[in-house]
Amino acid sequence: MMRLTHERALTTWLFVLIAPLAAPAQDATPTSNQNAQGPMIVERVKSGFLVAPDFKVTEVDHETSELAGAYAGWVTDNTLLIGAGGYWLANQSRDHQMAYGGLVVGWLARTNRRIGFGAKALVGGGQATLSNTFVGIVERGDDRDGQFGRGPIAPREHPVLQQNAARRMRFRDGFFIVDPEANLLVNLTRRLRLAGGVGYRLTSGARGTDDRLRGVTGSLALQIGGGF
Repeated sequence: MMRLTHERALTTWLFVLIAPLAAPAQDATPTSNQNAQGPMIVERVKSGFLVAPDFKVTEVDHETSELAGAYAGWVTDNTLLIGAGGYWLANQSRDHQMAYGGLVVGWLARTNRRIGFGAKALVGGGQATLSNTFVGIVERGDDRDGQFGRGPIAPREHPVLQQNAARRMRFRDGFFIVDPEANLLVNLTRRLRLAGGVGYRLTSGARGTDDRLRGVTGSLALQIGGGF
């Protein structure tokens, strides 16, 4: 009987001694889990204004042509670009002209790495001046360039004598444009990068000349600014 009493007393004391040690062990488990999640990291959203002179090589009116221009806008979180841009033919002539502009929306990725990529598109409108050769009936002696109608009649020449003549006529037309492209970015510094792109210029609304204004484009731009 005495032995049983001693065993119970010993068990009770062991329980009393172990209980305080078990409590800290239980508290330590959640702490370990919290530390495993790591500290909370707060980063500033990197946004800023971007401007980019842009040069394009393309085909206009079935001729290899160059377009000069630029786009600019606000870059949010070094990712989303919203702005505007405009372009015009660098090798234009009296019967070979084009200019357009509009809203520019772009997406940038890996701007904090040496090599990144992105995409952008211009949506807007423009105007082009092209020419066609027409054959019409004109009075002899009509030497006015690019016009059909009554011209000067040579002396002693019958005023109703007529002939078929080919005339080069210029015309101007407006159009709607969507100009998407994919870009490869080479980051030179935190606020300076080269953007090489390949795209396709889509036009609509020009009267019978859309196929002469559309074409594949290759571009090279220098992007200055943006998020940093």
